[in-house]
Amino acid sequence: MTHKMNEFTGIDQNEITKLREAGIENTDDMKRVWAEEPKRAAMVEKSGIPMDRFTKLVSMARLGRLKFVEPKFVEMLVAAGIDGPKSLFEFTPETLVKRLGEVVAEKKLTCDVPTLIEIQAWFVEAKPPVAAAV
Repeated sequence: MTHKMNEFTGIDQNEITKLREAGIENTDDMKRVWAEEPKRAAMVEKSGIPMDRFTKLVSMARLGRLKFVEPKFVEMLVAAGIDGPKSLFEFTPETLVKRLGEVVAEKKLTCDVPTLIEIQAWFVEAKPPVAAAV
């Protein structure tokens, strides 16, 4: 799914403006820029957003592209150390809902933790394909 970067919580208006000025409006733009390593440093310089923060924004964009993962949950996932689909699937839905609850309490986040049913949908719809037996 494609989302505009301003749909995500945790990205302030100043960063949205800098991203737009650098040519990044949505998650597709972010994916395109991040896919080519030489463009990364140039984009960091052009946007004026530090590399560590830019990397977090990229993680948010990658997670936001997953079906059923609403932009309002992405900042919480990144705060839990999940930076993309691969690290998301290191959890089960049950362990993920528990971990997100812990992160909200530890970091005193004001967002709602997704329900187990919401999280289960992420796994059903976005599970990476199993390699075929040879």
